[in-house]
Amino acid sequence: MKAKFEQVYNELKNTIYNYLYYMVKDEQLSQDLSQETFLKIYLNLSKFRGDSSIKTWSLVIARNVFLNYIRKKNPSLVEEKYMDLSITNNDNMPEDIVIKKENSEIIKRVLFSLKEEDRTVLILRDHENLSYSEIGQIMKISEVVVKSRIFRARGKYKEQYLKLSNSVEVI
Repeated sequence: MKAKFEQVYNELKNTIYNYLYYMVKDEQLSQDLSQETFLKIYLNLSKFRGDSSIKTWSLVIARNVFLNYIRKKNPSLVEEKYMDLSITNNDNMPEDIVIKKENSEIIKRVLFSLKEEDRTVLILRDHENLSYSEIGQIMKISEVVVKSRIFRARGKYKEQYLKLSNSVEVI
């Protein structure tokens, strides 16, 4: 069992951490939630039935750990209205680096402005490259609902991105 867990951990540590980091945008909290996720994976690995891939099963656990955390400790993460929208001073940086940094900030702001469900489907589909079926298993919804949520979330993302990118001053 220990060898199986080590294999799962080595295979999925970055995936789990990255998913949680995208959800909470805090390095230390992401590490803590990742640790809790892997503890639950370790304790329940013997109960894994193989109905889905180990990655899908592990991401279900990670999502549940995240949802339990926000219900108990930080409900504002569900709607993401607390973000620090300040842009750092970039006076000494080459122009292309400044532009990339600003674009990256816009992408982060837009992603974080989405509701948890929208952010989750976009991250799982576009960042983790999971199938509609796997996303449905993780979120406990049908593939049709997954497709619909992805379509709507991408529309919201595009709308917010265009608003923010048009409001950023050009240097």
